[in-house]
Amino acid sequence: MRHVPHLYLPGPWESDVVPLTPEQDRHLRRVLRLAPEAAVSYTDGAGRAGEGTLDETGVRRGSEQSIERPSPPVALAVAPPRSTGRQRFVVEKLAELGVDRLYWLETRHTEGRPKQAKARAWARAALEQSRGAWLLGIQGPVSLAELPGDQTLYVAERETLPPPTVVDGGILVVGPEAGLAEGEVPDSARRVGLGARVLRVETAAVVGATVLLDRSGRLAP
Repeated sequence: MRHVPHLYLPGPWESDVVPLTPEQDRHLRRVLRLAPEAAVSYTDGAGRAGEGTLDETGVRRGSEQSIERPSPPVALAVAPPRSTGRQRFVVEKLAELGVDRLYWLETRHTEGRPKQAKARAWARAALEQSRGAWLLGIQGPVSLAELPGDQTLYVAERETLPPPTVVDGGILVVGPEAGLAEGEVPDSARRVGLGARVLRVETAAVVGATVLLDRSGRLAP
């Protein structure tokens, strides 16, 4: 069976044919060599998804459905690594896993500066690759004090007990490799471990996101 491309087409969709970006058009017609009427799927990144066909000028819309945002909400607050490649890894993997939001975290020891425009492009590409319906939200840089207060805050630390077996979503903080400074972690935060080994920031983010999603019931089929 031929692979059916999945496309991110931001809404609102106001006509029967949704235009493609030049990059999408080039990839579909020149790289994948799709002909008009070829099947594609698409999403607006906000829960609306459909199946349509490639048209001369874009994607002709077909059957569509609304997909509820997964719950409970799961977010990561990550101190950006200095390397652009490592930042890209964080964004792509969290987007593929279905994390709702990424907060780039500003701490006393943060080394990197977020590549905002690139991060959003990486998230869009990961949404298409993983065939999702909800686009990863990206905010920041923010401090720990500026994170939303209506979700449980978890802080990843070595040699600490793992998260509870069942949790109701939350925000997992992954600090910089130099660690969080004394006094930065709010008293209300719950400190959780991700194993005995020393993990790089991007590895800890992916492991932590997987654990939090799983224990929130978000990885169940």
